[in-house]
This record gives sequence, C-alpha cells and structure tokens, in this order.
Amino acid sequence: MSLPPVCISVPAVESDYVPTGTIEQIDELEVYTVGPADADRAVIVVYDIFGSHPNTKQFADILATVHGFRVVMPDFFHGEGWSEEKRAADPDRTKIQEWIARVGSWDAVSPHLARVKARLQSQGIKSAGIVGFCWGAKIAVQATVVDPWYTGVALIHPAKLELTDAEKVQAPVLLLPSKDEPDLTEFFEIIKKKSFGAQSYHQRFDDMPHGWVSARGNFKDPLNKQRASEAVQISADFFHMVVKS
Repeated sequence: MSLPPVCISVPAVESDYVPTGTIEQIDELEVYTVGPADADRAVIVVYDIFGSHPNTKQFADILATVHGFRVVMPDFFHGEGWSEEKRAADPDRTKIQEWIARVGSWDAVSPHLARVKARLQSQGIKSAGIVGFCWGAKIAVQATVVDPWYTGVALIHPAKLELTDAEKVQAPVLLLPSKDEPDLTEFFEIIKKKSFGAQSYHQRFDDMPHGWVSARGNFKDPLNKQRASEAVQISADFFHMVVKS
C-alpha cells in the first residue's frame, strides 16, 4: 500500500498528555485498553503510522467516556512506529513505503485483530466498531468485509481510499477527511446507495490538516483542539448508533 506524501512528510507532534488506560498483553501483542470492565460494546482503534502516540490514546480515552464503550488500541507495530529520525533518513520515501507494506498490510495486521476480537469476546463484548486513522482506514474497511462482528467503521483523515473500498465495505461508514485528503464525495455517494447508507455520515474538515485527530494534532492550538473534540463526539455518537449491545 503506497502512502501519499502528506501522510509521511510531516512529523508527529510532541505531547505531554498522560493516558488513563492500561496495557493488556495478548501473547506478544500489547493492547492499550480503556473503558468500563463490564462493557458489552467495544471500539478497536487502528492508529496512524506513528503508532501508539499520546494523542491517539487521548482520542481513545475520551471516546470511552461518552457511551460506555471499551476502547482498545493494539500496538500492531510493536513499539516501532514511524519516527522523525526515520522520516529524516528517508528523503525519497522509499523506506516507509516498504515498511508499511511489510508491517501494515492486511496479512500482517489481521492475525492481531483476530486475537483482540477473541479476547474481547471472552470478556463479554458482543459487537464492535472499528476506527482507522491514515493507513488504518484501509485496514478498518477490510475488517468489515471479512467479519460482520464489526457493525460500524470510522475513517478519520484516511489515506489511499479508493472507490473499490466504498463498494466492498460492509458496515455503516463515518467519513471524516481533512483538507489534505481528496474530495471523497463520489466515495460517499457509493456508500449512500447501500442498505446502511442512511446510517452513514460524511463531514469534511476543510480547516484541518491530515492527522489533526491523532499524532499530528496540535491539541494546544484552540481550533485544532475544538475540531478534534468534534471528531471524537461525532465518532462516539456514530458508534453508539450502529454498535448494539
């Protein structure tokens, strides 16, 4: 999967946020977990290329407080997300393309998702939504294709979406692109024609850059903080509507 330049040319921001969740171990996989222990609904977060960033954990923390969801974020990259040092050493962006193809493909990620699902089900989770940031949007779409357990998918500043993704997605879609993503109107028109089209929603944040809700978000900037808060609230309400107990 090739990533667009905007996805890989800007570094993650520094953050002093202290996450409120805990780390759960599933075999070799670390999973950031937050939310009620007795929840029967969950949201799985597929983070951006920078991995387990405090901003993305903050998204998970807030999401878990709104409608009683358990929110989990598997560390698919095993602590080795993309970094500023790696970005600086990769001026032609070939290394990151090779890296994401190796560690961020569906074949690489899906076994981890399966283990997370099994653990959540053993803990009483009956159904789940899934949210994908950046490259994770493709993973989130594919999850709905192969598994009806995922009853809603949120795609936030998504990378490399194609019309075929809209054609094959099998659950209601929340689409929140930034100003840096292509116009996704045609993409959403395909979704609107599906049986779950009325449950889907598209809002473009034309005053926000790619990554504003996750690792590239500057939450000390008032407008960025406001827009990120809006995205979390929209996501929470969407999942509350489509993920049933």
